[in-house]
Amino acid sequence: MLGFALLNFLFVFGAIYLLATLKAEQPEIGKMLSVMLPDLAGTGKTFLNFMLAQGTVTMILLAFAGSVLAGNDHLRGGLTFYLSRRISVLHYAGGKLLAIGLLVSLTTTLPALVLFLEQGMLGDTAKYFSENYTIAFGILGYGGLIAVTLGLLLFALVSWMPRPVPLVMSWACLFFFLPVLSEILSRVFDDRQWRLLNLWRDIYAVGSRCFGEAAVRSRDVAQLSEASAVIVAVCLLSFIAIVFRIRQLRHQS
Repeated sequence: MLGFALLNFLFVFGAIYLLATLKAEQPEIGKMLSVMLPDLAGTGKTFLNFMLAQGTVTMILLAFAGSVLAGNDHLRGGLTFYLSRRISVLHYAGGKLLAIGLLVSLTTTLPALVLFLEQGMLGDTAKYFSENYTIAFGILGYGGLIAVTLGLLLFALVSWMPRPVPLVMSWACLFFFLPVLSEILSRVFDDRQWRLLNLWRDIYAVGSRCFGEAAVRSRDVAQLSEASAVIVAVCLLSFIAIVFRIRQLRHQS
């Protein structure tokens, strides 16, 4: 999975470089390709779609890495050792969430920032950064949203299902079965509200807003306010589940 994410990054990195070179040497051809390939034009959509692809790979990676990041603490007695030290439940949970968030950031946010810097350095640097500095905030916002939401949800699932097989199956249900089910229900009942069951779509809808209004215009994306409410509810319930489970295990030990 990491190899696929790296290949995707290298492909976009090379494509941006080639397109910038064509714009400098053959302006007409470069302009035509920019129109034909809007995802490589250096706009907010370029980095939004790149992070969407990277985030999808990261989401799959987390399903298999979750048991290593936190599940082994429950299976091998590591949690008892940690909580026997002078740290609170929140300290332990915060450390694990930071570890998950770091993994997400290294595969989504950091590569997107590198591509943003590359895009600016290959052309009129001052003009590009002065006109598109908000893209950097969009990258940080969307990356932070992915890291927080997936981190809380994964850690909550790991706390209750530390074994790899149940964890992978639950993760697959959330991000593969539910999206398919939501699409079927929305068509059967002709109601777009069912699409809110697709958490990844909700994250995309809110993350798109970080890149401006133009990136939000899509008929396939749920309403921003409704998607935000779903994400907040998922994060809140995940946090409660984490704290409750760790306190329960602490009393049992």
